[in-house]
Amino acid sequence: MKRFLSVLLLILAVCIPLAAESLFSFQIVSDRPLYREPAADPYSFKSDLALQIALNDTDKPHVIKGVVLEHDPSGVQADRTSYQDMFYMDDALNSENKLYFHMKGGTSIGLFRTTFSGHDWIPKIDFEISLGGYVSTLMNGFGKNYALDYDGTFLVGGTLRFADLVTVRAGLHHFSGHYGDEILDQYYSYNGVNFNRTYRSGSLIEKYGELYGGTDGHEYYLVEPVEYVRDNSWIIALQADMPFGLMVYSELEIPMNPSWIRPLAHCPADYRNPVRDDAGRPTLISRIGGDAEGEEQLPGDQIEEQENLMRTADGSYHAFRIHFGAEYRLNLGFAKAFAAFDIQFHQDGQTLHSLGTYSRKNPWDFELTVGGGLEFASSLISGRAVRVEAYYHTGRVFGAVQWFYQKMDCVSVGFSIN
Repeated sequence: MKRFLSVLLLILAVCIPLAAESLFSFQIVSDRPLYREPAADPYSFKSDLALQIALNDTDKPHVIKGVVLEHDPSGVQADRTSYQDMFYMDDALNSENKLYFHMKGGTSIGLFRTTFSGHDWIPKIDFEISLGGYVSTLMNGFGKNYALDYDGTFLVGGTLRFADLVTVRAGLHHFSGHYGDEILDQYYSYNGVNFNRTYRSGSLIEKYGELYGGTDGHEYYLVEPVEYVRDNSWIIALQADMPFGLMVYSELEIPMNPSWIRPLAHCPADYRNPVRDDAGRPTLISRIGGDAEGEEQLPGDQIEEQENLMRTADGSYHAFRIHFGAEYRLNLGFAKAFAAFDIQFHQDGQTLHSLGTYSRKNPWDFELTVGGGLEFASSLISGRAVRVEAYYHTGRVFGAVQWFYQKMDCVSVGFSIN
């Protein structure tokens, strides 16, 4: 941060004297950020209110992955930990239960914009500090309308635009997903979790043996539901305005090192542990897999097995997220008609979201969002547009980072402010 402020002060010191020559202009706050949030990007900083309709019975949020510890009371078999898909209610796959509500409040703004008007062969150049963020939730549209998920995210960075045609944005991106309390209560109740009988920091799942075939006298304990929090990442995006109302963009995201990635299966083996524990374990993969309360409690041999497996990537696995897309707008006078698509690739799909299954040959997770609608200039919210829109989405659950390991095939209809 000190280095960033020093560079900013240096830029201002050079630019302010030149402003007298009318080559530079300044703006403290801009209601029209240089980088436009893509309409079809599920993770863009905008506000949404939409109804989602699942198109089939299985591609929708119906299970919560749990970190389950298997214990042999006889001591013949050592304790083992695994991820298990566990239903949270009987009606989760009911074909009649296909509606979900997505609500997101978000925005992006530009601060301290500096504009160089151009001179001779040098084109016009704009620079601003970029801020963006949103909070989001997804709820069942059936039963008691349980809140499935709460997400929070923000971006701090800078944006450059050249000749009003090409825009580059880079910065720090933080996001975090959390299960809704209501859905966790339902999950614990459905799976027979008894908090009065504990093993380590987990709780006995009395129903587990019947549901998942544990008929060998072994005991099964829920250590915790799988969390997926990718803390701080670096992100860089490129956007270009093409002729005839076409805009194209692409973006790359990579978790920082050190970083915090859950669950253990997705963590690159060489990521540094931001806080070393008493044993001096140096890697994040060991920290997440440790036996401390709130961790995944993998035994040492499983941690070593997972680390060795991830090292087969030879440094090529970084949990990248890459996406690109395009938008087209047609001015109708009273509004603009638009069409948009966004394609996302998640490298952590190569882990198959489980332990001991990583392979460089496994495909990346894929998301496709395509749709369009009408866009109206807002007289109430300066610099923003109000959209009536509809999308088709296939891939990870739309609007709920915490349910990343499940697929969703749906149609979304609603409104947005961007």
